Amino acid sequence: MEQTTLGRHGLRVSRLWLGAMTFGRETDEAESRRILDRYVDAGGTVIDTADGYGAGASEEIVGRWLAGRPRHDVVIATKAWFPTREGPNASGLSRAHLVEAVDASLRRLGTDHIDLYQAHLWDDATPLEETLGTFETLVAAGKVR
Repeated sequence: MEQTTLGRHGLRVSRLWLGAMTFGRETDEAESRRILDRYVDAGGTVIDTADGYGAGASEEIVGRWLAGRPRHDVVIATKAWFPTREGPNASGLSRAHLVEAVDASLRRLGTDHIDLYQAHLWDDATPLEETLGTFETLVAAGKVR
């Protein structure tokens, strides 16, 4: 599969990314694992998921699959915004939510870092500087590459 460089930091990725939005909902775990295996066997390197896909089930399935593989062979891209619990700070792009959300994603994915962490939606209630500053903090902490 053709590879390219993502951004300016030298991360090499496949041009075709695998979206895991249906994992844990329309696609059961066994079929999700078959899809992941076929994708990686074909040379794919990026798995795109999110905390809100299947209320976290997609990340859990990807994490269990990832446990049987060398971590450096796969680029994990996930996103935050959607609530995975009840409460007034359970969604959005505030510092409070992002700090909690990244730890929950890391736990579900069974890994110590996320390669590409993204804002899933715009958050009118949170200043952009707060969101970007939090992303910087997560990178500095080694939770996000």
